[in-house]
Amino acid sequence: MGFLTRLPIRRLSNGRYEINLQDSEREVIGHYLEQLRELLMGTDDSLRRLFPVAYLNDPQLDAEYQKMMHGELLESRFASIEVMEGTLQAKTVDEAELTKWMQAINSLRLVIGTRLDVSETPIDIEPDDPNEMFYVLYDALGELVALIVLALTPDLPPPSAQGPGE
Repeated sequence: MGFLTRLPIRRLSNGRYEINLQDSEREVIGHYLEQLRELLMGTDDSLRRLFPVAYLNDPQLDAEYQKMMHGELLESRFASIEVMEGTLQAKTVDEAELTKWMQAINSLRLVIGTRLDVSETPIDIEPDDPNEMFYVLYDALGELVALIVLALTPDLPPPSAQGPGE
């Protein structure tokens, strides 16, 4: 783990999941979930990764797809935020709630990543970069999503230090 100094999500023997986040971490996440909800009510450009293009080479087909799916996707985003906000102070959650946590955190991460214009190419962040905190938050949210996936999939082998095919 990089940013997180402890295992914040742990599967319990009763099938529930322990949430081991500090109060300050819960507060930060809650704050940005509120902002995400507000953004979802508008047409901010940073939402584009939440509603990706389905047909790159056919704008008409894509417009039809967006018209058909946008409401459903939006509803799903709101539902995830609502569940996470409702369980943000909980010490344990069930599998369905943790899945909604993963979806809400990933949505938040996608919006932050879009605003920062992140790509696959790693960048060095200067200490005086005004967006430094958002890069740290982006990375921490990515780690949290990965740890949730690991908790939800206990039968998968643990990740190795080497990448695929190495």
